[in-house]
Amino acid sequence: MKKILLVMMVVFLGACSSLDLDTSKYKITTETLKEPYKVMDEILVRESILSDWYNNEEPVHYLTTRQIIKKDSKDETFLNSLKTKEITGDDIEKFNKLTKNYLNKLERKYKLKDENIKDTKELVKKLVIGYNVVYPTTSKHLMTVVATEKERNYILELNKKIEDEMTDKDRTKVRKLLNDWLERKEFFDGESIYSAEISENTVKLVELSKKKNLTTLELNNLNAKAMEIAFPELISSLSRWGK
Repeated sequence: MKKILLVMMVVFLGACSSLDLDTSKYKITTETLKEPYKVMDEILVRESILSDWYNNEEPVHYLTTRQIIKKDSKDETFLNSLKTKEITGDDIEKFNKLTKNYLNKLERKYKLKDENIKDTKELVKKLVIGYNVVYPTTSKHLMTVVATEKERNYILELNKKIEDEMTDKDRTKVRKLLNDWLERKEFFDGESIYSAEISENTVKLVELSKKKNLTTLELNNLNAKAMEIAFPELISSLSRWGK
């Protein structure tokens, strides 16, 4: 049953993994633009890599509550005017440009802060345990494929320390190491991510990982989301990360 669900998700989500905004994919007409915020929400949801960019809210609600679309601004006045005016081709073009602009404003590059790691000792322990198991896990993949020999030996040695022996310097070094891993192409592994979770979210991430020429932003955020999914009890939710 899970395999059938997985195939269905891949088919449905396959076209939704690109950051490039091509508004011709959407039915933006003089009629649909009578509901400009609804149309913009649809586009931003489908074009964003991560719903975490807008805290899983409706994107326009996120933009307005944070004053990215400022109240009584030219943009808000224009968008509201579309509800009642006779819409022209110039209006559609302006709407497309605004939507692309707001998509760019949603983008953020996720980086771990020290406080985003809830328990550094337990995280290190989990990496070492994963390194020694036979079945695929994110921990095993990180330790065997992503980590250099020097990095792997550092984690193995650090694991020998008890909690009271671990210093703030150790915790910061682990955090910096994980942030370095987020930028590596080898980080993402579909098999191990599915061992952690099978969901619409992970299917979308796996599809994105197959995209040729991922940007540095896409690669970093793809890996960041995979890390959050792999260690939910040890790493805080992505919306709390730095940028």
